[in-house]
Amino acid sequence: MATLGFHNSYSDLPKRHEIKIFLTYEQYLELRTRAIGVLTPDPHMPGPEGYLIRSVYMDDAMRSAYYEKDSGVQHRNKFRIRSYNNSDSRIILENKEKIDDRICKSSAVIDRATYDAILANDFSPLLSYDNPLCKEVYMLNQSRLLKPAVIVEYQREAFVHPLSMVRVTFDKEIAAGINTLDMFDPKLVTAPVFPNRQVVLEVKYGEHFPMYLKQILQNNGTKQAVSKFVYCLDKLAQDYHIL
Repeated sequence: MATLGFHNSYSDLPKRHEIKIFLTYEQYLELRTRAIGVLTPDPHMPGPEGYLIRSVYMDDAMRSAYYEKDSGVQHRNKFRIRSYNNSDSRIILENKEKIDDRICKSSAVIDRATYDAILANDFSPLLSYDNPLCKEVYMLNQSRLLKPAVIVEYQREAFVHPLSMVRVTFDKEIAAGINTLDMFDPKLVTAPVFPNRQVVLEVKYGEHFPMYLKQILQNNGTKQAVSKFVYCLDKLAQDYHIL
């Protein structure tokens, strides 16, 4: 199966390790209390509950992004369009490239008109941006029929530490959009993905994860390659028969 994207596009970008852990809601509450004691809240958080993230994830006609993740392909790309707190003042086109347990991201800020065009399957406005990611997404639309596939929504609490670029996030209330692919649609309806309010802990760091932080963040959660994108698509397929 051909992989999605041109994998050498971002080889010069800095890469970080990423660990994802499933937490019960009770484990999240305990771990959050510990994190607050040693980590600094992300300066972009508007309040203690964090901020709302909505992403329109894209996939091609062969559902390559979905099957690559589901099959455990070690080198893969995920393309998405992201907004924060349901505002269109900053819309970000992004690729998250994963190589084994390392990730790197490339991004481009796009305007609302470009976003609306993409939803209408017109990717040509991306050619007006002087950004290699925009050109790649346009080419993938032309060659692989890349297009929006699902909306992923969640509330994120984020904390940072200066050592080794440590960033710790708790993603809560993860939900899939079920009636539209427009994340700004006022009639958007979402469905929770996890019935028991499970939380996804993500830890990102540079070359080394400080031992004392590792000890503080010790928990009984389940370490696994969690993909909110895959879980949301599975939710649509299983409960709403949307493929």
